[in-house]
Amino acid sequence: MSSLGQFLELSVPAPDLGASLDFYLRLGFSEVRVNDIRPRGYAAVTDGQIVIGLHASGLDEPALTFVRPDLARHARALVGAGTELEFTRLDADQFNEVGLRSPDGHLLLLLEAPTFSVADEDYPAPLIGRCTEVTLGTVASDDTRDFFEMAGFLATEGDDEEAVLLAAPGLSLTLRTAPRRGDIGLRFEPAGEWREALDSRGIPGRPAGRDHLLTAPDGTRLLLALGR
Repeated sequence: MSSLGQFLELSVPAPDLGASLDFYLRLGFSEVRVNDIRPRGYAAVTDGQIVIGLHASGLDEPALTFVRPDLARHARALVGAGTELEFTRLDADQFNEVGLRSPDGHLLLLLEAPTFSVADEDYPAPLIGRCTEVTLGTVASDDTRDFFEMAGFLATEGDDEEAVLLAAPGLSLTLRTAPRRGDIGLRFEPAGEWREALDSRGIPGRPAGRDHLLTAPDGTRLLLALGR
């Protein structure tokens, strides 16, 4: 486990929760049973590899969310080490949560406890296959790489000279050069008759260079990396 904790989900703001949930279910994602820690307006879906948390309120931008037990003590340690926290919600009467940012401005959420459980579940792969990486757009890749390595991620160079691969249990990150900070996307490698399957379910997409891009109602980008 990294010092950030155990990866839980990619959290995304989903103002039209019904539309977002319908989009992922039509793709073949499975809905995850959530607990009552979060207020109403929260749902989660999975492809068997990553969980996407859909937040109808309380979240203004995508975030990587981790679970870190004894969060209050860990937050104090972070502050003592010079980490600037975006916010803290630490109280015996509420669900403990802390926010911080990577050097590139990506929002990271640390929770006291998970908001769902997927233990021992065997979820089928969606039409587009399972997620192979979470892509972070970066304009300061060296600083961001150092940040995640300090948190316990293992970094390696990718085939693309402009890509840095970062791995921790449950999460594969790729840093890719982007024109602006904060971009987050998901990468898939579909197989079989995926294009026909998407057409039959009325799921539009568009070319993205040699690849294919789907955009969820909540704005999440799903890049289908096609074989060369």
